Amino acid sequence: MKMEETKEVAVTTSNKVRNYLPPEIIFFILSKLPLKSLKKFECVCKSWAALFQNSYFMTIYRNNFISNSNHYDDTYLVLQNGVGRERYYHGEYRFEFYLLPGQRFEDRIKIDWPTPFQVDDCGIYIMGMVSINGILCLNQGYGRRLVLWNPTTREFKVIPRSPLVYVPPHRHPRHTLHGFGYDHVTDDYKVIRFVDSFLIFDENEEIVNEDRSSYEIFWEIYSLKSDSWRKLDVNIPNRYYYTLNRRIGVYTNGVCHWWARTNNSPNFEECLVSFDFSNEVLITTPMPSYLDVSIPLNLNRSLYLDDTFRFVERQLVLLNESIALISTDSETATIHISILGEFGVRESWTKLFTIPCLPVIRYFIGVGNLSNIVFFKTNDYKLACIDLNTKMIEELDFKVKQYAFVGKYKKNFLPIGGMN
Repeated sequence: MKMEETKEVAVTTSNKVRNYLPPEIIFFILSKLPLKSLKKFECVCKSWAALFQNSYFMTIYRNNFISNSNHYDDTYLVLQNGVGRERYYHGEYRFEFYLLPGQRFEDRIKIDWPTPFQVDDCGIYIMGMVSINGILCLNQGYGRRLVLWNPTTREFKVIPRSPLVYVPPHRHPRHTLHGFGYDHVTDDYKVIRFVDSFLIFDENEEIVNEDRSSYEIFWEIYSLKSDSWRKLDVNIPNRYYYTLNRRIGVYTNGVCHWWARTNNSPNFEECLVSFDFSNEVLITTPMPSYLDVSIPLNLNRSLYLDDTFRFVERQLVLLNESIALISTDSETATIHISILGEFGVRESWTKLFTIPCLPVIRYFIGVGNLSNIVFFKTNDYKLACIDLNTKMIEELDFKVKQYAFVGKYKKNFLPIGGMN
């Protein structure tokens, strides 16, 4: 049989199979595809283009999407201790670390911080919200102390201070961490951060005059393999400071992500910034068009709570190895969860869940090892979680005075620097 005849028979057979497959089977097959592939297939026919408006298909797709979540062993919880208001405003709020094994989170295992934090355990954050080969990156106080830590083996590695930062008189350094990740090409672990500084006030609260050319604003990256810092020649939008996970970000598959505003944008346009640790390039993805709400940079709500303003809280999380954006609209008490199909493509954001009228939620704090369970703080300062399958809310036996963060943890008994 000639090649042309073979192709003709294949096309005819394919058309017959497609004509005889019931919609339920087609929906089931399509619901197993990654979002990026599914978006590409929207051009096949009108019914496929309208898949995300089909309630039956969306139910199947949601269930499949959050059912496969066995990538991690445990959920970790970083919980702030209850402290006085004065200590809180001075940044002296203490944090504790727990592992929550299992699916019901009845058990809790408190683990002491590594030695560098034994005396000072204030203001500790975990970068990326997940462990990478069992390693967590601990950040304390705008990068004044960075430690790689394996809770399973209790091993830790103190990241040295950067020699690149020169701070002139009358200024204090400020390091804003944006990501911790793994470079699979060089088998290396890296940390990326933004280096800035702020002015010191004199006794009369007046700004000291300075020569602005005497200091530098730049990005730098740390390599565990070389145990050193170097400058990063890339222009990256800095992060919005109102996001609750501003010192944490999200990491998956060699890329770290954070929420930012576009540089030099007069309208403070928001976007997702994704930095690839292997090729050290970044991609920006505009926010979903259906979530366009302007947010001023000033966090003092009394200055802008008027008839024209709606406060929408953004929270990046990791749902089944996909980047997800949780947006909570304070006006409608509605929660939208959107997932990203393809970096750099605004239209690839897909609204996967809409949860209306949940006034009990104060703010979301992350996703654990089960992708169908999302954790949040209640209005009466309790830790709770919602099952995205059943929409049922369950309170846990934790009191959340101020902040708490939840992430995914996978055990690994290999030493730091000797992974893979």
